[in-house]
Amino acid sequence: MPGPSRRPAGSGYDRRVNTEVAGQPAAERDGDTVAAPTMGAVARGVSWKVLSLVVGQGCWYASLFVLAVLLPPSDFGIVAVGVAVLTFTLLLLESGTGGSLVIASELAPAVVYRALVRISLAGIAGTVIFGALAGPISHVFANGSDVGALRVIGLGIGLSAAAVVPNALLSKHLRFKAAAQIWIAAAVIGSAAAIVAAALGAGVWALVIRLIVNQLIVTVLTFVAARDLLPRPRLARARVARPPGASAFLFISIAGFIAWTCDNLAVGAFTNPTQLGLYALAFSLAFAPLTQLAWGVGQVLFPSIAAAKTPEIVQRQTLKAVRLMALILLPLAPPAIALAPGLVPALLGHRWQPMVVPFQILVLVGVGQGVLNTLGESLAGAGVASARTRSRIDMVWAVSTIGAVIIGVNVWGIRGAALAHVVTFSACASFYVWRGCRRIGLSAGALSAALRGVAGCVAVQGAATAAMALGVHAAGGGWLAAGIAGAACGLLALLATMRLAAPSLLREGFGVLAAARGRGA
Repeated sequence: MPGPSRRPAGSGYDRRVNTEVAGQPAAERDGDTVAAPTMGAVARGVSWKVLSLVVGQGCWYASLFVLAVLLPPSDFGIVAVGVAVLTFTLLLLESGTGGSLVIASELAPAVVYRALVRISLAGIAGTVIFGALAGPISHVFANGSDVGALRVIGLGIGLSAAAVVPNALLSKHLRFKAAAQIWIAAAVIGSAAAIVAAALGAGVWALVIRLIVNQLIVTVLTFVAARDLLPRPRLARARVARPPGASAFLFISIAGFIAWTCDNLAVGAFTNPTQLGLYALAFSLAFAPLTQLAWGVGQVLFPSIAAAKTPEIVQRQTLKAVRLMALILLPLAPPAIALAPGLVPALLGHRWQPMVVPFQILVLVGVGQGVLNTLGESLAGAGVASARTRSRIDMVWAVSTIGAVIIGVNVWGIRGAALAHVVTFSACASFYVWRGCRRIGLSAGALSAALRGVAGCVAVQGAATAAMALGVHAAGGGWLAAGIAGAACGLLALLATMRLAAPSLLREGFGVLAAARGRGA
């Protein structure tokens, strides 16, 4: 089952910006601009995102584990189908509007108002259409079960659509503190409501409640936080052109939907709700480094790159962000792979055992996509031409991915579907380095130099983790004990290697943490 969303393109640091000119609120000016941020300001923005992840998404994933204990895999499969169709509908309604609003150098109030009205009305229509089609959708992808649950999930279309424009405005004006507080509140309340419902015997409706309550709170609080940025109706009379780049962001979003959500539909169409539930939960947990960390950082990096004034700033911030993301995410893969065989059945029960191998495969892709997403957000924020380059790469990757998943699931079940992501991710990363880096003026050599130290240290960690875990298991230890021993050994090896061979990486990491906690945070 997905987390709050499978989102392919960033949008959203907490700093004061000039929101008044000549006595007029920012939303009433003819145009709206934001000054280029410093790396310290970006780091403080990241700190708010990290806080929302630790608290809000910590609750979200903790509730996911609790619900996995209380509910069968088939319930997760049914909701995964609903979320897949909901996501696609929202992508069509939004049509890249959020990203185009963020990268626009100037933003007329009429553009904002009309986008808000158009998307909100389309969201209401989408909810009605989704409800009417819930029966056929259920019969094709979920063996005809729980049509009512799918209809209620459709309410998320209208709620999500209404939040698109105010959320984009919060991102454009770099108000990451407000966004973090909103996501924390929504995740905590939605998670608590779902657990209570599941404990009372609500079944699949607990998962539905989790999604709808979360999105309702996000939508309401986002409007409240962005109320001073939203224009008044009288300002929307002027005839103005739509901000450029909307089509590029639409294609980026569609590509992410095809690769990361249509895979659920493919697995569901060729297996059954139980296998789909196993695969969906494995995917959600394995891609947590991307969805719950890299996307959060991307919501800071994307508007920061868009506000940058020179190519040199774009290149410098991109290299630092990619290296930092690699330093954070790559060390997560070895312990996750080592712990999965013992930890998954211990926490969730043996009925979830078949998801272990798909999770181990997918976590490599989730970590890799998290690092690659940082480069993608720089591309999206560096201008319309760069965003179009990313959209073309992403569309080719997405179509290839869904084709590979269909082949993989027919050859080797959900393990084959997971392997398909490995193959197509490798190709996508190559094109990002080849074409994407060139678009923003980075050489492949500069990117390789930025990542070489991290990759070497993590390779040592991975070898130490595998050797210890396999050794303990061969000596008669259980998989849980072997995984714990391997993860601990690998962490010690990583710290020792960084301390001896790459002390600058440690200093850089601590420096970012200091900036995030720094003055004015």
